[in-house]
Amino acid sequence: MEEDRLNRAGLYRTMWRWHMYAGLFVAPVLILLAVTGGLYLYKNEIESLWYGDLVASSAGPSMPLSRQQTAVEAAFPGAEIRQVSLPPYEGRASEWRLQPADGDSLTAFVDPATGAVNGSIASDFRLMKVLADIHGGDIVAPVGGYIVELAACWALVLLATGIYLWWPRGRRGGILVPRLGSRGRQLLRDLHAVPAVWNAAIVAFLVLSGLPWSTFWGQQLADLGTLSSVTAPSPNFESHVEPAHDSHAQAAGRDVPWSIRHAAEAPHGHDYGLASARPPGLDDLMAIAGANGIDRAGLRIFLPKAGEAGTIMLSYVPDAAQEQRTINLDPATGEITRNVGWNEYSPLARVVEFGTMAHMGRQLGEPNRILMLAGCILLVLTVALGVTMWWRRRPGAAASAMQAVPGYRLGRGVIAIAVALGLLFPLLGASLVLIVAVEAVLAAVARPPRSASA
Repeated sequence: MEEDRLNRAGLYRTMWRWHMYAGLFVAPVLILLAVTGGLYLYKNEIESLWYGDLVASSAGPSMPLSRQQTAVEAAFPGAEIRQVSLPPYEGRASEWRLQPADGDSLTAFVDPATGAVNGSIASDFRLMKVLADIHGGDIVAPVGGYIVELAACWALVLLATGIYLWWPRGRRGGILVPRLGSRGRQLLRDLHAVPAVWNAAIVAFLVLSGLPWSTFWGQQLADLGTLSSVTAPSPNFESHVEPAHDSHAQAAGRDVPWSIRHAAEAPHGHDYGLASARPPGLDDLMAIAGANGIDRAGLRIFLPKAGEAGTIMLSYVPDAAQEQRTINLDPATGEITRNVGWNEYSPLARVVEFGTMAHMGRQLGEPNRILMLAGCILLVLTVALGVTMWWRRRPGAAASAMQAVPGYRLGRGVIAIAVALGLLFPLLGASLVLIVAVEAVLAAVARPPRSASA
């Protein structure tokens, strides 16, 4: 009986201590991710409010892209057109990403009904681009990406230990509904733990669906594509293809589907001696997009750099992952060199793409977006309450870490789970080893010296 009591108390304190470690490390990053992610769910609405007439368009049918191109080239002489994005919905301008001969990339906005250029902004300082860079850690790349990934992995530890601490164990109140009539620490505990448990599945989903895009773990997942056709993201898949090696992936950032981001660059095609072969214009590309059913909102046209080998890419990323399509064409002839969609995706790629679009609140319509927003809001509130509880109870640095029960050793099951998580998420595993080593050193330093023998 005494041994059982010791084990229960020791395990509870261990879980509490690791929950605290995870919380203190993850808290600021999680709040940042939740705030930026929640805002990004409403990307188009926020940009319409923020930029106003710059991104707006007049009522009426859209002019051909060739007419809009003429206006862009007249407004920005010498600038190279690298990307064209169709309006995300009626009432919005088309977007033209330009590379001036001197200077940084610009995004120009064109009223498709009139062909007038509304104006331009620096691409890298566009509001939602900055939010996306903060969310993914790209704002301080490459270190930021590793920090976000490590925090995401520790969020899983936070969830697991938090559920263990919440588990009723015979308790009747504060399980599924907070005890609002209580006061002090008990009320704070219920307001922190109960909503966090309800939100646990959403947070876990957000973490797991975001990890394929992470700096380290995402590449390891992509490496599974070398094992079989079940795990290869798409045809022509090639491991360790860095986005920087593909001009389109570099330009599009996270706008290109994960499955295409980790595919080898499409072949450039051949003329085959056709006398009628000629470089396709934007109207030709729209005709090809129309023939494939993707000449609508969600279509982006990526053009290769002048004087460099590459392909034209039509990237269609609508709300539903099942409708995605990527078409590569030879820029000299317009020949299609690759045409990849949902039917060509592997089972792994389908899971990742479906998860990505749900993560962004788009896959299942407005209820999906509201659910993700609710998850972000609850996450901010519960994390903030957790930090508040720690701040109020901290009597000192040593006591706040809740010292381990003397004589208690972790069971094999807990160790096996920790090892499995460390192997599955290597950055988490490395940090676990570091913290265990630091704890061991601190425990050795704090241990009273043995008395000298007479």
